[in-house]
Amino acid sequence: MKIDFADKTVGGFNYELLRALSAADAGAAELGECLATAERITHDDFDSWISEWKATGDRVSAYAQEEKSAGNPGAARDAFRRASNYYRVAVFYAAHADPRHRELWKRSKECFDNMAKLMTVSPEAIAIEFEGKKLPAYFVSGGEGARPTLIALGGFDSTMEEVYFWIGDAAARRGWNCLVFEGPGQWGALMTNPGLYFRPDYEKPVAAVVDYLLTRSDVDKDKIALIGYSMGGYLAMRGALDPRIKACIPNTLVVDPEAAAKAGMKGMVKHEILTDVLFKLVAKRNVAARWGFQHSQWVLGIRSAHEWVQAYQGYRVRGFEARYTNPLLFLFGEDDIRDAAAPSPAIVEELVDFMLELKCPRFIRLFSREEGASSHCQMGGLSYARSTIFDWLDCVLRGIGTPRTADTASASKFVELFGRYGGKASAAKARQLVSGVPMIV
Repeated sequence: MKIDFADKTVGGFNYELLRALSAADAGAAELGECLATAERITHDDFDSWISEWKATGDRVSAYAQEEKSAGNPGAARDAFRRASNYYRVAVFYAAHADPRHRELWKRSKECFDNMAKLMTVSPEAIAIEFEGKKLPAYFVSGGEGARPTLIALGGFDSTMEEVYFWIGDAAARRGWNCLVFEGPGQWGALMTNPGLYFRPDYEKPVAAVVDYLLTRSDVDKDKIALIGYSMGGYLAMRGALDPRIKACIPNTLVVDPEAAAKAGMKGMVKHEILTDVLFKLVAKRNVAARWGFQHSQWVLGIRSAHEWVQAYQGYRVRGFEARYTNPLLFLFGEDDIRDAAAPSPAIVEELVDFMLELKCPRFIRLFSREEGASSHCQMGGLSYARSTIFDWLDCVLRGIGTPRTADTASASKFVELFGRYGGKASAAKARQLVSGVPMIV
């Protein structure tokens, strides 16, 4: 495949390669292995992507087994870590009806479990009761005694093993427990509970997770925070309606998924049959659209393109503004703001409108292209994100330090981006917002 990291379209081959490489920061990828795999892939060919990443996963997991048998647990642990990530990357483009979908997901989990068994302090696999079903999770200890705890959840397509590499590992190093879980619509929850699709009221599964945490003696019950990645930004905002969540980090903010879905269909939603026909034509040329619909069939329980928008009815956080009383940290990348505006500039204005209407303590972090962290969920620059996240959490929940305020250039850049992609009204509102809300580093 031709590599173009300037193309950060979520669901596209370039972004997904960048996402795979980002796990290197947690030891779950090697640059050479990833680039060698990419060279063998036929661009925009799903089967080629799946086959080549599977081949890399097979090779690295076999190497891990060899090292384990040879009495080298450290090398085996590290290789199992990478193999878990490579199998996750492989399964990304597999349709849910494809036998490889479950097979590669299982291999990713098995390699993760093998890695965990070789760790000094390993993630604890647990199952959380929720409406008669079990939600899979990992609990990572931050040390002795009752520790502050960060709940972490992915979004539309991430596994909890991947989220562990993003934040769980780092949380423990900062003295935080981390509970990474998969709720309705997410990989492990759907695999073990077929039909448990995404739902708008994510405050309910989050409440079940908090209920579980309150049973543990190693959790400081007054210091529970929540972070959500990608669509998880919306899920986390709904979860933060639970007052037991004392701080929340939407990464990134999604205010109205239904409106975004309608805008993304570019006017194709007026007639059901026409919508389905037109979308098939678009999907032939647009890899991200083809993948997005394919994955939506599984996680939303839809069959046709016209059902895609309908599935997001009721997904919104507007109307709940008064219920947010605890601190919020909004993470934005330059490219995230651009991509939010791609379906419609009105979506960008909606973001700043919502943040303006909140009365709780709010903070904003803008990640720049210079940092290499401007892409969706800071892929390519995760260390910047983790530093911001834990410095802020330590401040607002543990009273350690104060959030470092960014220079005025960062606020000016934020306003400029909202104006560029959302129009003059968005720029004016962004200027009003940053006049009272700290921009931090």
